[in-house]
Amino acid sequence: MTMYFVSDLHGQYQTFVKALEDASFSLDRGDQLYVIGDMVDRGPKSKEVFLHLLELRQAYPNQIMLLKGNHEQMLEDWLLRKGNPELYLRFNGGDATIRSFLDRHPLRRAFLGRMPSPEEQEQARQLILEQYPQLLPALTTLPLYMELPANPGMNTPAVLLVHAGIRPDLPLTQQRPEDLLWIRQPFYDHYNGNLPIVFGHTPVDRLPGYAGSGPWRRGALIGIDGGAGYQRGVLLLQWPSLQSQFTPVQNLQSVITFAYPEVKTKKA
Repeated sequence: MTMYFVSDLHGQYQTFVKALEDASFSLDRGDQLYVIGDMVDRGPKSKEVFLHLLELRQAYPNQIMLLKGNHEQMLEDWLLRKGNPELYLRFNGGDATIRSFLDRHPLRRAFLGRMPSPEEQEQARQLILEQYPQLLPALTTLPLYMELPANPGMNTPAVLLVHAGIRPDLPLTQQRPEDLLWIRQPFYDHYNGNLPIVFGHTPVDRLPGYAGSGPWRRGALIGIDGGAGYQRGVLLLQWPSLQSQFTPVQNLQSVITFAYPEVKTKKA
């Protein structure tokens, strides 16, 4: 049995599947996979990534664990008519996710290269919710973090899994959801605790002092966002060996959206 961590798949279904194949990942052998958020948005196959993971989790509930990222939160907000739809659809790659779920429906053109009207958004929302009734309940129940206890028998230390990070000066029970989903520098520049934390959200090549290969490491921090949301790749990490595998994005098809830089709706 091998335990793997991965984050920020961002709709790159082919790359994700190849990463698992290259790692000889096997649920039948008892391997476990923890996906630390941002399964959707930007890439061309968010529907395939998310629904595939939900199916695997249903079949292997003790081996497939899914956490919420800021992009799952934005999709949830859009489906619930919350948040700022323009920030989600125009600046955070949400348009690609909506097209993915609309599949071949003519309405998908409204989400291609322009801001859809409120009426078009509502029609798309209703179509998606009706066709995929499992989607919203799955999004709303994703946990914001997971604490894995130490396992002395397997020589595995305790570890915290969280999408973006934590406020270093606050206990875990007092963390704000906004920080767990969105935080950047205040976390990775100032955390000096002993508990290992594995996180995504910020691509490794944008983290300070990155050496250019494998996960980013500083003290007890381990960053594993391989940049799939920016056409780079998926970084798969074994725990606790920290052996890693980088799989470049397989489908370099450009995703038509309004802007690639991530814009958040709330301050981290």
